[in-house]
Amino acid sequence: MAAVGLEAAGVESAPVVYAHSTTADVSRLLGDAWDAMARFLEGGEATASSILLTAPRFDDDFETWSRVVFPALEASVVAAGRSRELGLVCFHPRYETPDDAWLARHRFGHMYAPEKLRSWCEASDPDLAEGLSDADLLYFGSYMRRTPHATINVLWARQLEAAETRRASRDFYPKNLRRLRAEGR
Repeated sequence: MAAVGLEAAGVESAPVVYAHSTTADVSRLLGDAWDAMARFLEGGEATASSILLTAPRFDDDFETWSRVVFPALEASVVAAGRSRELGLVCFHPRYETPDDAWLARHRFGHMYAPEKLRSWCEASDPDLAEGLSDADLLYFGSYMRRTPHATINVLWARQLEAAETRRASRDFYPKNLRRLRAEGR
């Protein structure tokens, strides 16, 4: 179950849909993702809260995952007129937060830039902000998006907004950064 704890915001928890793609071809992967998203959209929020689609043939190619797959997914969701309904999050075994210039053009699905994470730390935990270098913020921020396999996480945009309202990012991310720093690299 996911979307747990959002009932006060009018969001009921629902099962997670697990999907798997065996292809190493980007266009076929996009087809697999859209097959899962079409079923997700047809079923609605009461049927499923999110999709976790694994694509292990992309596990060793973060460059393609980040620079081709996610921009193509973003463009297709926007072109299909579904960007107000669906949110995408990028996970990968070798995830690295893209640079600011890339994020300015392709924010969809990626971790926040180190500068944004630092601003939240400064606002909610100044001691933590002082103790984290830019390299630490990049490493730990990226680490939050690492999974055993290349994974596309599809969520309802409304649920993402409700979660963001319920959990303040300015407190959520510093808490995770503090925990990761304590665990070390």
